[in-house]
Amino acid sequence: MTPFGLKLKSLRKKKKLSLTELSSNLKISTAYLSMIENGKRGRPTDGMVELICAHLGLIWDDVEELKYLAKVSATNIKINTIKLGPNATLLTNVLNNNIRWLKEDQLFEISKYIIEKAKQNKN
Repeated sequence: MTPFGLKLKSLRKKKKLSLTELSSNLKISTAYLSMIENGKRGRPTDGMVELICAHLGLIWDDVEELKYLAKVSATNIKINTIKLGPNATLLTNVLNNNIRWLKEDQLFEISKYIIEKAKQNKN
């Protein structure tokens, strides 16, 4: 499951909509919506995210959160480190070789740490 799929499923259930109802309203197949919710499809397009937000009647904060979650929900990532230093290559390889062994809470903490450091360096 992806962060986007988890949030979408939660919002859909909160609005008391079935997969069939939401997919019909979005004019997509139930199977496709199910695959998005369960992380079997890559991240949705910006247009699809906008359509989902509009249909669910989300407020601004929820729209921004769902857009962000869509951006961080790609399931088949390839990272090119050619123009970066050796530590960038090391990090990507360490993650690639070890991510399956990390627990969910550990992955969350590592992600928070990287995001925090990146924000500090941007400023």
